[in-house]
Order: sequence, then structure tokens, then C-alpha cells
Amino acid sequence: MKKLKPVSLLLVVGMLVLLLAACGSGNNGAESGAGEPNAAASETNQEANAEQAGTGDADSNAASDADDAQGIDWEARKAANQEAGEINFMTSFQYSASVANVNAWVADEMGFFEELGLDVNVQPGLDGDGMKFLAAGQLQMAHAGSGSVLVQAVSNGAEIKGVSVMAPVGLGAIMVMEDSDIHEVKDLEGKTVGYKGAMSANYLAMFEAGGADVSKINQVSVGFDPTILNTGDVDAITVFKSNEPAAMERQGFEVRLLDPESYGIEGSFGVMVANGDFAAEHPTAVEDFLRAIMKAHEWILANPEETIEILQKRAEGNFDFDVETNRLMVETGLAKEAQYEGHGLGYFTPEQWQFEIDMLKDGGVITTDVTVDDVADDAYISAIYDGDQLIWPE
Repeated sequence: MKKLKPVSLLLVVGMLVLLLAACGSGNNGAESGAGEPNAAASETNQEANAEQAGTGDADSNAASDADDAQGIDWEARKAANQEAGEINFMTSFQYSASVANVNAWVADEMGFFEELGLDVNVQPGLDGDGMKFLAAGQLQMAHAGSGSVLVQAVSNGAEIKGVSVMAPVGLGAIMVMEDSDIHEVKDLEGKTVGYKGAMSANYLAMFEAGGADVSKINQVSVGFDPTILNTGDVDAITVFKSNEPAAMERQGFEVRLLDPESYGIEGSFGVMVANGDFAAEHPTAVEDFLRAIMKAHEWILANPEETIEILQKRAEGNFDFDVETNRLMVETGLAKEAQYEGHGLGYFTPEQWQFEIDMLKDGGVITTDVTVDDVADDAYISAIYDGDQLIWPE
């Protein structure tokens, strides 16, 4: 378990610049094939390409030549996107710098949506509400903080689809004080573990994978203040890797993490979700929404300070600079580390979704049968990349 160090703004900027320099090749060794575009998406692309066959003046021919180089008629796509109308999108955690959450604000601010002919209304919110409004057709796109949020919504009857996942790793972990005698999951037996709201399925799976007897772990609800860990009232608490560890260290406390990933418990964060009917009717709009989100990610890595300034401006004062700067650094780093080799950011595999579904089913969180096809469709994210390179209008 790695001891966490306090993060300064200069270090954050430096690390993000290094991440940008490294962008272009993932280092996750998972092997998987690229998804096949759905029929609706393929037909739209064929129609767009067919429109290129027309004749025109020299300028039009030059534009057509540029389109041919990429195999995309961008003007036809813009027209299709405009026909889709306003796209209402809700974030998963207000104005936070969470990956995918922040991308939408930046894409809006920098005009990336508009450049692709999209009319996007970005709204602050929470992912629980986002899934409900998405299912009701009041939103066309929304951000879920994790894949589990989406799976639970689908199990409850929501006709929505995951269309990209920023990182196939979880943000959750169990935090202990540096001088704690807890070093492995089994050490939690006879100890008190605090959680927020409810003990999530990933932690229960982690306890089992680590050989701990869950009946011997005292589980209590403690709220959101991580300093309770230093009081001795609890021995460990559930946290987000991109939040509480740095918050504790800013207050002078040294902490360590027990990471579910170390026990083979996979997760995800930064999930983009589409209303099922909207995605089927307007595939190019969904693809290009994701295209703008990923273009924003490139900009974020190159401009971390400006990214935080954009969020501050949008939040109109309800913003914690240190918390969000750390969140941005940690989550962009995790997303880069977990990126599938040979694929662009946002790509996902059926296997990672199946693991999440099984974990929730085994933990009793969902009781209905849910398939990977019910939950996600990789056609949209696969359509915006050439290998691991984002396709953007030249």
C-alpha cells in the first residue's frame, strides 16, 4: 500500500503536462476487440459519405478532398446533429473536477460541442437524478460516477445505455491511519469500518476476496467527514481516492489505502450514458457528443489551471480550489493508467461490465437479470477513434 503525499498546485500542473506528453498510448494490457458500429450509425455514415459524391466549385471540391482523407462528411454530420435538437446533459456531481464531469463544462466553454453542430445544455446535478431524468426522456445524455449506478438503474427498468467509460478502475478505497495495524483486508476482522450511506458491493466483494469474515467486521454509517478516522471512533473508512486522502493530508494526517483493485475487484468511473431512444434515433449526435468530450480531455491535460478556472467561474463561488485541483490530478492520472492499449479513452469491454453486473447480483444489490447488452453499447465510442487517435475535423 502506497503512502500518499500532499499535492501542491505546481506538482499537479507538472504531472498533467507529463500526462499530455504521454497521451497516445495506453498501458493497460487487457486484450479486447473493437466494438462493431450499430446499423443505425453505419447507415448514417454511409449517407454522409454518399453526399460527398456531388460536384461543386473549387472550394467545395477542396473540402470534399479533406473529407475523403478522413472518410467523414463533417457538414453532413453537423446537419444531422442539428436535426437532433437540444441535448440536455446533467453532470454527476455538480461542478466537480471529476473526469467526464469536468469534460462537459470544458467542451461547452471551449465551443467543442458547437463546432460539431451540437446544441448542448450542460446542467449541474447528481447521477442518481441524472439516471431518473434520462430514463424519463427529460435528458438525452448524463454522467454516472460509476458503472454500478448505471447497472442499478437498468435493473430497475431504465431504458438507457452506457456509451463510454473514462476508466475501467474504481475510485473507492478503504482508508486507515498510517500507524494503523491494518495492512490487509483480513486485519479488518474485529475492527470498525465506517461508510457513507451504505456499504457498497465492491467493498463486500473485497472483504470476501481478501479472506475476511464479514460477520466479524463492525460496519457503521459515519457520514462524509474523514477526520473521524483520527478520533479512534472507527478504525477505517470508505473513501474516494481523489478526495479524502488528500483532505486528510492537508490537515497533517498521514494515511494509507486498501485498494479493491489489489484484490481483483474491478470497477469504473466516468461513465457517459444516453437515453436509449435518443441514441437509436440520433447516433451521430451521440458519437459527436463523445467526440467533443474526448477533445475536451486533451485540452484539460494541456491546460489544468485554466480548467479549474472554468469550473470556478461556472460554480459562481461554490467551489473548493484545493479539493477540485487534487481531484482533477488524481482522476486524470487514473484514467491514463487504466486506458486500454490500442484504444482511445472511453473505450470499454463486455468483460468489465459483466464483472460489475455479477458483483452487484452477488451482493444482493440487484435482483433482476441484466445482460451486458442491456447496459452498454460500444458502437458510439468505437466510431470516434482511429485506433487510439481521436478523429477530429481537420
